[in-house]
Amino acid sequence: MRLTLQLTLLAFVIHIVRSQNDQESIAEVETDSDSDSEVESGQFFSHLYKKNLQQMVKIKNDSLDPCDDFYAHACGNFDKALQEDPDDSLPPYLYNKQDRMNFFTAQVGNFETLPGRLISQLYAECRERGDSNVLGGKPSLSQWERLLKEIPFLARHEDVLSSWPFLKHQWERRHLNGQLNWIVLSAQLAAHGLPTLLNIYFAMDTIYVSPIEDLPCPNMEDFQSSLSDVLEGRHHQVSHIIAHEMRVLCRGMRGELPLVMSLTRNGRTTTPKPNEEQLLLDENTMDYFQHFFAALNFTTEQLEVARKFPLNVEKITQAWKVLRLTEPRIVYNYVMWQAKEQLRYPDCYKVSEEFERLLHSEYWQWHVLNSYLSREVALASYQLHTTRFQKLRRSKLSTRDWYGHLWPASVEKKELQVARILHAHAQSYLNITELNENYNGLGFVNSSFHGNLLLLRKAKLRHGFMSPYIDEEDVNQPAYFLRHFLHFVLLSLHRPTYHYYATQGLELWRQSRLLLDTDGHYTAMDCLERQSLQHFDAETAPIYRPLSFYEIGEIFHFYRSFQASLRDYHFWLQGERFSFAETFVLQFFGLDTQRVLFYAGAQQLCNRQDDIFAVQLNRGYMNLPEFQEAFKCGANKLMNPSSRCMINMCE
Repeated sequence: MRLTLQLTLLAFVIHIVRSQNDQESIAEVETDSDSDSEVESGQFFSHLYKKNLQQMVKIKNDSLDPCDDFYAHACGNFDKALQEDPDDSLPPYLYNKQDRMNFFTAQVGNFETLPGRLISQLYAECRERGDSNVLGGKPSLSQWERLLKEIPFLARHEDVLSSWPFLKHQWERRHLNGQLNWIVLSAQLAAHGLPTLLNIYFAMDTIYVSPIEDLPCPNMEDFQSSLSDVLEGRHHQVSHIIAHEMRVLCRGMRGELPLVMSLTRNGRTTTPKPNEEQLLLDENTMDYFQHFFAALNFTTEQLEVARKFPLNVEKITQAWKVLRLTEPRIVYNYVMWQAKEQLRYPDCYKVSEEFERLLHSEYWQWHVLNSYLSREVALASYQLHTTRFQKLRRSKLSTRDWYGHLWPASVEKKELQVARILHAHAQSYLNITELNENYNGLGFVNSSFHGNLLLLRKAKLRHGFMSPYIDEEDVNQPAYFLRHFLHFVLLSLHRPTYHYYATQGLELWRQSRLLLDTDGHYTAMDCLERQSLQHFDAETAPIYRPLSFYEIGEIFHFYRSFQASLRDYHFWLQGERFSFAETFVLQFFGLDTQRVLFYAGAQQLCNRQDDIFAVQLNRGYMNLPEFQEAFKCGANKLMNPSSRCMINMCE
């Protein structure tokens, strides 16, 4: 194994030497030229990585001694850098949804995988909906007209549905009871991922049936407003009648109203109450399930083997009792209204959120990310971010039990294998072969957004029946880290502040109760006050000015959390093979692994209430033994006080 590692490192060095070649190519890297050498080095450690370092070097002012005032030194050229290129001076890392949206909209046309191309087509058609395409004076279609043309099982009844919603006399005069069936309509919509009366969802070989928890039931005015586009030109009382009928129905299904005679038909009596686990399959529900599963093309064997879990049987029974005793016309109006409202799709970016698994499978193949950074670099950066910054681990250590105090070797192990876990999970969860098999041959129709949207939702529903359930919000699951890894990468393209862990790591530590030590805080307060009295001079040493109680608390937390972040960084360097490349690259910019985090931490605070942050950062740094070791300040320097406050030891 040792020989293999040595050979790997040798090959690694050869590749580096070839890519850099000579001192001229190194200069080209630093000046951001477009030479071939820079392209190679950009592929090696990513141009983002290089840009972050260039920005760090540009902001610091080497004419100011870091041992006199480190904050002034680290942020000395911030204003100048901002004037030269405002886009380069970026705020601290944020989990910013806008950045992910910008990347998606810029790259969606370049997607290469089958799932990616489906999303790309759907997004393009969504955007086209607002285009009138008026060449011969033809106006654009309304949303309702699009639904009737683009959704096949609605298009079959386009002539009749052009008069929707229906009043009682229309329903009877046209004999619609034999043409339009609310059970068939609702089952078809549900099978295409649009539940209206029941929520049916899957995990591998498992079927869950539950009521719709937030069954839509707006007030009368909102009902009428939502119908204004389809009732244009009709008598103003029509919207009032339809809205009243639908509101009574939905309130009854939600259990807010008792059953009333105005909703009943044929004098049917109510059915007996089932037990908590038994779902009563009356004629309507049997018909609904038959149409639903037939639309999904499940085999009889699949349905027989699958486990069935009805959830909240009492609420389902209540809702379907109301449906059974309600005029079919009213139910049909309500189901169609729900579908129309759910298919408005006002923001086309929702495509990327709704089909995130397909989008992430496209990103994981790395086609649209290759020009920015390699996946190996991204994984190494993310592993640095997560190795010891996991909030779950922080909460375990903050319990203050004997296990946390001892910091055993099992917690301190060098490799947590984040990259390996992500690779293994992506191989199963984002398996491109499996996705291709499931989503191949959907039969997308050009310029048919709503029809294609329902086809993709139907395929997603079917895929759920064949996939194990994964809770993507569970921090114990690889899916959680996989999603955050991809978000981390996309944010890196827009917010390339060097070493994001300098802020996020500090924040996670500051949230940890390990830092909340009353004795340590008061000891630090006493020590910092004595340090101010000993060294303060308004003209020559303003960084030693007297501190408020609040400022001492901030310095206390900053000191302990930053020292923990330093330990995390050095811990990562010991266990991560990519650290060899980091050391090599840092040398180009006159930096090293001892100093870089101090700059990263300081530059997050540049140009932000300098009078406050300068003192907080300087007083924190000057009391850190690691700072003295990294910058080797002389005995007469302000950042090297004669007496130091070892705040982390004040327990």
